[in-house]
Amino acid sequence: MKPPTARELLNALQARTKIRLATPPKLVLTFYYGWYGNPTVSGRWLHWEGVDANRQQIASSTHYPVLGAYDSNDPQVIEQHCRWARAAGIDGFIYSWWGIDRYEEKPLPALLEAAQRHQLKVCLYYEQVPQPGDPRSVLPDLRHILRKFATHRAFLKVEGRPVVFFYDRAMHQLSLAQWAWVLEAIRREAPPGICAIGDSLGRTAARVFDGIHTYNPVLALLDKPPAAIRPALEAYYREAIRLADELGRIACATIIPAYDDTKIRKPGIRTDRFEGAAYRQQWQAVMHLNPDWVLITSFNEWHEGSEIEPSVEHGERELRTTAEFAPRFRQQEARPRFAPPLSALPAAAITALRKAYRGKTIALMPDAASEALFWLLDVNLSVEPLDYADLIVPDRLTPMRYPVLVYATGEAYRATVNAPGDVDRALQAYLAAGGVLLALPNAPFPFYYADGKEANRAAQFGLPIAGSASRPEAGKTGFETPPVPSLRFQLNRSLLAGAGETLPFPEGGDQRWRPALRSLAPAGATYIPLATLYDAQGRNWGDGAVLLRLPNGGTVGYIWFRLLEMSAAPILLEALFRLALST
Repeated sequence: MKPPTARELLNALQARTKIRLATPPKLVLTFYYGWYGNPTVSGRWLHWEGVDANRQQIASSTHYPVLGAYDSNDPQVIEQHCRWARAAGIDGFIYSWWGIDRYEEKPLPALLEAAQRHQLKVCLYYEQVPQPGDPRSVLPDLRHILRKFATHRAFLKVEGRPVVFFYDRAMHQLSLAQWAWVLEAIRREAPPGICAIGDSLGRTAARVFDGIHTYNPVLALLDKPPAAIRPALEAYYREAIRLADELGRIACATIIPAYDDTKIRKPGIRTDRFEGAAYRQQWQAVMHLNPDWVLITSFNEWHEGSEIEPSVEHGERELRTTAEFAPRFRQQEARPRFAPPLSALPAAAITALRKAYRGKTIALMPDAASEALFWLLDVNLSVEPLDYADLIVPDRLTPMRYPVLVYATGEAYRATVNAPGDVDRALQAYLAAGGVLLALPNAPFPFYYADGKEANRAAQFGLPIAGSASRPEAGKTGFETPPVPSLRFQLNRSLLAGAGETLPFPEGGDQRWRPALRSLAPAGATYIPLATLYDAQGRNWGDGAVLLRLPNGGTVGYIWFRLLEMSAAPILLEALFRLALST
């Protein structure tokens, strides 16, 4: 099978946007690990290190299981796990799956049988791509899962499609466009395909996957006292649930009793259980949010101290809490779903933009999958996806042929095809000839990784984007999380048709701020801000949307990736594409 072409990737993205799910059943699921082994059952220790049964200590485990250092293949252990899960009101397990015929897969058939006896469901957590960068390598895995496990009566299905979750690691081993191709390929090959839940709360992931989730919300809970946990978690998931509703996707909210990986990682991360209060506060949060599915991290990830399985230290406390809240969650009425456009452009503005681009083709750099791409398709402008090899063909990438070139992928690009830096030189030549390069990414920092290595090449194309700092400074750096409260975008209403005056900074999800700064613009460039971030004290934290006319005759534009997911995105994009063609 040949690798998918740029056009095939684009077609797959278009197909995925048309999928909408009816109201899914309300479920409580928990992540489950079948990778443990001991000498009695498996003949060796697996995932348990430094076991001291007398002292009830394990060097690789934060806590000590009530069942001891058990083997995941032990039928009695599997049976007990299912009994506990059923008694706690859990609907099923999300089983960590690492590849065909690996030892982690061995307990799965027995777990499915036990789950069936206890009226539980099982689905899989796809952990890694066999050959990162090659979407074809995923298809044998999915065929194996569908053939060997998904036909079991205990395997979880939604609208007839077996459910497979995809972990963050795997998500980043292919582009979103490649994932769209994988999901469409398996749908055509084995209809109706799978119900795929991606490990991302972002809007572009929700365009591609059937549902969105996060495995671990620990960063939203870090350093939070019990009273702050509920509001922090509600803020973390609120936007994701809203966009899942808008796109007809499954909205998941993950809760975690605590997290402590300091035994296996240095320095590691640790949060406190607060005698069970942390977990209760998170249940209160998801009861208020009312997502489609509540996910629990985890049933038995003992290395990271997130387990709800009974331990010597905490007993059955978290299981009892689950049993208290899970039935109440399922009894809640389905959340009202609304799918209006976040912001409508005036019809006259769309008509004018189409007229301006009549007869013109917008080129897309490879792996385009940001919200900008879907907006271009919605507005019905002519786009042509290019491969990296296309960019370096003599006389191919020219302003005459493509007046606008769009970078709509994540943080990584390919700088070299045949000779070192030949893609970089092609982009620079395009700009020098008067071309327009618009960086509209689906991750924080465009052109940050080149050929798989950290490079931060944005500046060489005239993009004045700043990175974060350990001590963020207004107007000088970006940040990982907001260093001050009450941040808002001031919109340039003189250039944005129908825009409101301000827009709040996202209160949840990925908050990594990578601003454009006037001070980093090339000398002699004309700098046109469209959305500027201010704090309550009036300090300028840089621009999230900007257009620059470069002194060499080229033009560059940039919109911060989270702005592309917000209500002002259509207005910002219209302005950027309109201004791109004006002189």
